[in-house]
Amino acid sequence: MSAPAREGRLPAACSADAPLAPLTHCRIGGVARTLCVARSEEDVRQAVEYRRQANLSDDDVFILGGGANVLINDAREYGLVLKLSEHFRAIEVDDTAGTARIEAGIYTPRLVREAGRRGWQGFQFLAGVPGTLGGAVAMNAGVRELSTWDLVLAVEGFRWNGDRVRIERGQARPAYRRGNLPPDLIVTLVECRIRGGDAEEIHRQARELSTSRRETQPLRFPSWGSTFQNPSGASSSGTTAGALIDSAGLKGFRVGDAAISDKHANFIVNLGAATAADALACIRAAYEAVRERHGIRLEPEVRLIGFAPSDLAFLEAA
Repeated sequence: MSAPAREGRLPAACSADAPLAPLTHCRIGGVARTLCVARSEEDVRQAVEYRRQANLSDDDVFILGGGANVLINDAREYGLVLKLSEHFRAIEVDDTAGTARIEAGIYTPRLVREAGRRGWQGFQFLAGVPGTLGGAVAMNAGVRELSTWDLVLAVEGFRWNGDRVRIERGQARPAYRRGNLPPDLIVTLVECRIRGGDAEEIHRQARELSTSRRETQPLRFPSWGSTFQNPSGASSSGTTAGALIDSAGLKGFRVGDAAISDKHANFIVNLGAATAADALACIRAAYEAVRERHGIRLEPEVRLIGFAPSDLAFLEAA
């Protein structure tokens, strides 16, 4: 890790020595020596320039979306963490083209409500996807056969070298739970196709998905969401990761305050004071049990941030 950058004035959107756990859904995280919560593209530009001046390495910098789908190593600090503010959520509609340009900091539940208010068909499934639109695009988040990139025409943003870029859907070639965007891309805007629908039906479908999430997922305790991708892809066909972990007898498995949920085995919950090491031990136990029992190598859906290669070597072991 590079040395802390303390010299010079922090950009207005930045703060020093910020704990990251409160910003994540699983309530686990280290400390950002500099945290930038950007409310505008100018704030993003300033963060990019700050990184250049501080000479921070790739290992010392990352982008945090809404805090879902991440496990951050809490045994270390990070030089710069960039997060889009929840106020980074403006929507510009082109009715003639049938498109909307949506700022990437918007939280998916807010986007679902806004789409319902405007009578836009197709956004309802995001009611079951926590986080921000930018994060959902980066991982191609979704439910069943529906994924974020089904809505997306293009994304815009900045590279860490300062270049502003636009990437069309055909250039990204998104796949199951992969946006396939450049790892150094800071997504600031998402261009979506919009189409009208019946407002009442749109609200009904969104409510059904929200209800299903409450009934099938362990929302009582903090969790990052699904731990592994389903080996068969869409969760409505084939064997799911949760079923494989369950059949290996891992429901309820616990290390410290991290536990594989009794309600849904593909969720690891924080029972109170779980550390990243506790959570990673549960991930490893589930991965190895499924590999040994079924001969299947599960692929993490959760983004593992700040861990040494040796910590994650079990994912590559024969």
